[in-house]
Amino acid sequence: MTEHLIEYVARDRTGITAVVTTTGVVDVDTVIDHIHAGHAGYYVAADSWKRTPVRSMSFIGGSYLFANWDGTKRNMLHDLAFRMPSRAVQVVDRQPRQGRLGRALRALFTRPI
Repeated sequence: MTEHLIEYVARDRTGITAVVTTTGVVDVDTVIDHIHAGHAGYYVAADSWKRTPVRSMSFIGGSYLFANWDGTKRNMLHDLAFRMPSRAVQVVDRQPRQGRLGRALRALFTRPI
């Protein structure tokens, strides 16, 4: 049985859709089929000395991949999802433009103190 190291996962709003291994990108359904059939094993290197196996868990809607290296119940494969780099956006506070109508209405409806 061959074993593949999962480096990253790709996901969307429905969950994990693909895994990125050292040998390429594999669809999540193919990974689940390989694990169920025993053809290949997948693991995550949480530390340099510890290998955490990736398991296929059954759920009402189907099967999903699960890995946990810290003992909690949380699926830590989501921690391997690629995040797009963020960039800072400068916000400029501008006064709204007032045309003739706005100035006329303000002159008509403002009360002097």
